[in-house]
Amino acid sequence: MKKILPILLTISLSLLGTGCKKDKKGILTNPATLLLLVRSHSIGGTISGLTESGLVLQNNSTDDLTVQANATSFTFATKVSGVYSVTVKTQPSSQTCTVTGGSGSASADVTSITISCVAATFYAGGYSTNSSNVSIPGYWKSGTWTALTPIDSTKASEVKSMFISGSDVYAGGYSTNGSNVIVPGYWKNGTWTALTPIDSTKNAWVYTMAVSGSDVYGGGYSTNGSSVTVAGYWKNGTWTALTPIDSTKNSEVYSIIVSGADVYAGGYSTNSSSVSVSGYWKNGTWNALPAIDSTKDAWIYSMAVSGSDVYGGAQSTNSSSVQVAGYWKNGTWTGLTSVDSTKDADVDSMVISGTDVYGGGYSKNSSSVRIAGYWKNETWTALSSLASSQDSRVRSMVISGSDVYCAGYSKNSSSVRIAGYWKNGTWTGLTPLDSTKNSEVNSFTY
Repeated sequence: MKKILPILLTISLSLLGTGCKKDKKGILTNPATLLLLVRSHSIGGTISGLTESGLVLQNNSTDDLTVQANATSFTFATKVSGVYSVTVKTQPSSQTCTVTGGSGSASADVTSITISCVAATFYAGGYSTNSSNVSIPGYWKSGTWTALTPIDSTKASEVKSMFISGSDVYAGGYSTNGSNVIVPGYWKNGTWTALTPIDSTKNAWVYTMAVSGSDVYGGGYSTNGSSVTVAGYWKNGTWTALTPIDSTKNSEVYSIIVSGADVYAGGYSTNSSSVSVSGYWKNGTWNALPAIDSTKDAWIYSMAVSGSDVYGGAQSTNSSSVQVAGYWKNGTWTGLTSVDSTKDADVDSMVISGTDVYGGGYSKNSSSVRIAGYWKNETWTALSSLASSQDSRVRSMVISGSDVYCAGYSKNSSSVRIAGYWKNGTWTGLTPLDSTKNSEVNSFTY
């Protein structure tokens, strides 16, 4: 049987004037030549807390390793000699996994790396009404309520949109002052920043937020001295008014998206016939979208941008004055099938995941009860409610891996709105300040 010789790495010092000699077997024997034995070692370790699929690990930014749910250990297929660096390439759908002891230089098989997985943190922003019937702004962080300080604790305030950027938590909305004027602004890590309106004696709202790098955007409206709501957004506190169809009529922004250098602001602008026209401003330029019936109102409530495709989730009123749920993709309308075509339906939240198009909202049944649900590629999925005779509604959607999250509210048998979310169709109620008072989720995010 032939012997397998170990691989030898030779480093010649001939540049230093030393000669190299070989013995009869061709092995270098000169003492000035360094011989290094190179061995390959396996890289692995243990895993704790992994309950979901989707985890993908990498070593040295390559050698992808897909780890199954409930795995307790891992080993990469490719052995290495020397440096290793284990990282998480892809997180599980609703968990966060961290690596400890993931880098070093292997001189033997490595089994000491640990992967620890915990439930991912989610934020559900909205309001909860206290025993004094005042809506308190705040958010639930993985189910735990955090109240945010309003301008006046005896007046209504609300979180309408949330955005997480690194370790910073932004919650945009409004807070009512002592003069009963609605003041626009946002809370960053719990600290309120008021935004300057057109007229400080008139109402203004932040409906939607986006953070891009160090820039903070808040979209909504500000009422001018003629009591006309003006669509626009604040960027780092500076107001930008968006040109409406008719400056004497109302316009508002409900959704803002920052994609590269482009700023999309979706909503509506009212024309001279007092019809709300759906559309969006791209970098300040208005793009009207065709309604089902140009004499009836239409609105965009949620926007999504995927590559070069621009989506607007909305409702458009037909000739029978029924609000029809649907969306525009690059200006082309797609109506979505409702529970009852003679009743209103609406898309409040639009999400694109790969090639799948999701729209969350509601569809009224024959009894005019709002049924919470979502459309995936135009197919409707109804979500369970706390009481079948009471309204429920999806306000915000998130797709995480194979998991579908829909957040909003469901009314109980006492007609009280209960904040909560559905994960893959299963309802989770969020604890309110007072279970006999309304609460609601307006924005859901990881």
